[in-house]
Amino acid sequence: MLQKDIVASPDKWIEAIENTIQVIGKPDVCMPCCPSDTIFNMGLPARLPGRELDDDALYQFVETIYFEEDEYQKIYNMGWQEWYGKYLMEIQKPPMTSPAQLGAFYQQMGENTGKIAKYIYSKGMVTAFDGATGPIFDSLSMIRSMAEFTCDMYENPGPIMDIIHRDQPKVDEQAIGLCKAHHGTKVTSFAMRSSATFVSPSMFEEYIWPELKASILRFAQAGITYILHADANWLPMLPYFNELPKGCCHIELDGATDIEKAYDILRGSQSIRGDVPSTMFAYGTPDEVAAYCEKLVNMGMKGGFMLSSGCEIPLNAKVENVKAMIDVLRG
Repeated sequence: MLQKDIVASPDKWIEAIENTIQVIGKPDVCMPCCPSDTIFNMGLPARLPGRELDDDALYQFVETIYFEEDEYQKIYNMGWQEWYGKYLMEIQKPPMTSPAQLGAFYQQMGENTGKIAKYIYSKGMVTAFDGATGPIFDSLSMIRSMAEFTCDMYENPGPIMDIIHRDQPKVDEQAIGLCKAHHGTKVTSFAMRSSATFVSPSMFEEYIWPELKASILRFAQAGITYILHADANWLPMLPYFNELPKGCCHIELDGATDIEKAYDILRGSQSIRGDVPSTMFAYGTPDEVAAYCEKLVNMGMKGGFMLSSGCEIPLNAKVENVKAMIDVLRG
């Protein structure tokens, strides 16, 4: 199956999952959204297979300096949710020309997710999450571009934090409402710019953690588990998560964080998921994958651990290596 077709059609995505299960075996948990919706939800301009890329290439995100520093005041005046919707419309190819188009796209995404979730549950699996959200801090970092946003935070963080303090609760409440409307119990948050790879621990403590902690608690109070998609190195940030009520946050690690040290730091206060590296799937051997997975399973025998890939399984993964991960838990 070509990437072009899988990206274009939720039905092709379901077919791809079915084909994969037949080859590698059935996992316990599966992503409930198709690639086209994942691409949209990332909130960055994208290059797609069959459009800018070869038909069987992996889609790519393009990070550019989308706005200048004076835009923060405009965002505050308009409100984050309205501004972000306008931004999403502008970066599509072709751009959307009316809010009705955006609304129709969101409705279609909901239908796609429902169809995929129904398939997943029919196979005896569960969805990895029931809804998706993200911190405004991380979205602004990607839209403004990392270097410029980091300078903004050092030179004049006030306008940025004004937006976050006022509008992050609104974003959270909207995500909670959507999740509860569909009887969901878990929401993934893509906090991909809050790690030590991108910010200093002192910046995290002053600017990021208070709002991130407040968000996690809002979801917890609503009975919803907050799944933190923690790309890059989160090791210096993990001690803060021990401040949270036990079990309200599930942290997905991608291989850049030392998962054994992470497990020791959290001591079961929050659960973690991970973290077979992409490089091992692509360039390792089945024996290497199996040994790594067995080490992680032994580490997690006290509880609070889910074995998975570190972030995504790469397009060039060896089938036998992916099967080796599944077989460790099926043997």
